[in-house]
Amino acid sequence: MTVLDCTVSNCAYNRDRSCRKDNIQVEGSEAHVTSDTCCGSFELKGCGCSNADCGCPSKETDVFCKAEECVFNHSMKCGADHISISGGKADTSAETECASFDCR
Repeated sequence: MTVLDCTVSNCAYNRDRSCRKDNIQVEGSEAHVTSDTCCGSFELKGCGCSNADCGCPSKETDVFCKAEECVFNHSMKCGADHISISGGKADTSAETECASFDCR
């Protein structure tokens, strides 16, 4: 599992920079820079996501990754020990990014 630090404060799954989901999906199949990636698991707070508050926040989560050119991508799974998802007060997943993306 990967240690996840999430600064997307508007995400329904974020609590104290930890994620309530068991896994997340990083999008960006054609990414060559960090801004080409995003957290596909992002859900805006208040969107009616009733399950968002059910999980216990955890710093460790499975990260599935579509950013094929990232050095940490191993068969569509993140192999980094630690990653950061950033996006501050994002309103959509497109306003988030995997700040740890590193192009091959």
